Amino acid sequence: MSSENGAPRHTGLGTVDAVVVGAGPNGLTAAAVLADAGWDVVVLEEQPVPGGAVRSAELHPGFTADLFSAFHPLAAASPAFRSLDLGSHGLRWSRSAAAFGHPSGPDDDDAVVVRPDPDDTAADLERRCAGDGKTWLALVEQWTRIREPFMQALLRPFPPVRGAGS
Repeated sequence: MSSENGAPRHTGLGTVDAVVVGAGPNGLTAAAVLADAGWDVVVLEEQPVPGGAVRSAELHPGFTADLFSAFHPLAAASPAFRSLDLGSHGLRWSRSAAAFGHPSGPDDDDAVVVRPDPDDTAADLERRCAGDGKTWLALVEQWTRIREPFMQALLRPFPPVRGAGS
């Protein structure tokens, strides 16, 4: 590290077992796993707050919005996150009444919204266009069938193949 004038800047960190670059979900998970194994770990982050691409902020008064990530909900399903027992450290998962929506503009007070209950979403879609509710429920049924194998492939180490000795 160097200061603004180019002179070396000493952090006083001393010797550590691991340096993790980036305080996003993957970096923090790696650091936690290593620390749980007894390693002395330091995490370096360029941004003023941790979170990487999984951060939120109040972009409009009264509304907190996701800044970057469409995949942060996968954290709740992640075997790595679950193994950290973050609930015992104060993590509380919350879920909004609407999973996501797509307003056509800032004054749209009747945007298409996907809700946690598939029947609620289907009713709203059907109200807008006959047949869309039924199609939505068919898509939900398809997701129900493929969810487990898909999530296992997505959340297991990559590439999802077994070694020759397995």
